[in-house]
Amino acid sequence: MTTPTTDFPSPVALAERMLVLDAIRGFALFGILMMNIEFFQRPIQALMLGFNSEQSGLDYAVAWLSFTFVQGKFYTLFSLLFGLGFIVFIDRARQKGAAATALFRRRLWGLLAIGVVHLLLIWSGDILHLYALVGFLLLFFVNTSVKRLCTWAAVLLLMPILLIWLGTLALEMAMQVPEEAAKLEAGFAADKEKLLADIARGDLLYATGGYWQLVQWRLYEFQAMYISPALMIFVPMILGIFLLGAGLARTGVLSDPAQHKQFFWRLMWLGYGIGLPLALVWGFYGTEVEMVAPSIRNAVLMTCQNLSNLALCLAYLATLVNLSLHKSRVIGWLAPAGRMALSNYLLHSLVFTLLFYGYGFGFYGELGRAAATLLALLLYGFQLWLSGWWLQRYRFGPMEWLWRSLTYGKRQWFRI
Repeated sequence: MTTPTTDFPSPVALAERMLVLDAIRGFALFGILMMNIEFFQRPIQALMLGFNSEQSGLDYAVAWLSFTFVQGKFYTLFSLLFGLGFIVFIDRARQKGAAATALFRRRLWGLLAIGVVHLLLIWSGDILHLYALVGFLLLFFVNTSVKRLCTWAAVLLLMPILLIWLGTLALEMAMQVPEEAAKLEAGFAADKEKLLADIARGDLLYATGGYWQLVQWRLYEFQAMYISPALMIFVPMILGIFLLGAGLARTGVLSDPAQHKQFFWRLMWLGYGIGLPLALVWGFYGTEVEMVAPSIRNAVLMTCQNLSNLALCLAYLATLVNLSLHKSRVIGWLAPAGRMALSNYLLHSLVFTLLFYGYGFGFYGELGRAAATLLALLLYGFQLWLSGWWLQRYRFGPMEWLWRSLTYGKRQWFRI
């Protein structure tokens, strides 16, 4: 057996890992796949149109369950874990005498490189590049107290809701002037026409286009989705969730959950008590919401969605912590997939773009939501087994190994 080097800085040792955090990450990976499976057969710009009401039967039911209980909740959970991991990384680097902020900065540059490659060469729904870019803002909060972290998190999480309402109310006032109303309605109609044309073009390219055609199209999708006013909502929201996760890490409750059982039971019931009713309001009434033309009704429903995303995210996290305290086998099944979350996330894109896109097997648009979700479940089940098998032989997943090597500036010890 090869002996690892003891030079600092170095990645966290296996004995130092928190099993429950790996399990939560593995569960978040499941939810991300359940949402993303829709957009392996639908252009990412179709997010702007909201729920796909053209489905029927079992396809509609599966899509509605994801729309109501998955969409938004699991990327929030992943974001929370990213912020939590920021504190864990910084604190452990400092304990080892390393230049913590410089290491974290290199870690972000490595993630950004991986994300950009994923975004341009594999799938346009990448979130890694956005996490990396927003992650640089975390460096302003390295020594921030729990109270200030939570205060900043609350302000930033409320900001997108405030922006939605300010924009909506300003629009409602402008619509009271007939001349302005006509101009605005014409503008919204033109925007939707362009969006529908882009989606139709994307559908055609993904179904029949060659590989390099799709690389060029992904560049176009990137500027359409991210280089836009939507950043004013995305960035504060993601940073706010990062900071909430950092605040949770600073409290220490996840370092020793057994000492904080009451906290996690209260968090679970409060999260479900708030999140489930709001999610159901969104599920029953939000299927007609489009982001092209704001309205008071849409603003109310999007507020419900944002609040339910956060509440259910915390409820899901607390549920898994409580399962870990009761020694549930589920934690052991999920944890290996969570340790390899980056590799598994990228494998989703490789498998399903190859399956659906025109340069692969060409099944784009051929499978309904239920059948596609079944395939996603099968892949996830395989990943649960594969991750356990892999980690019996190697310290990291392949992409985790690459990311750590980029972070620490040297090739990491790989085999067990």
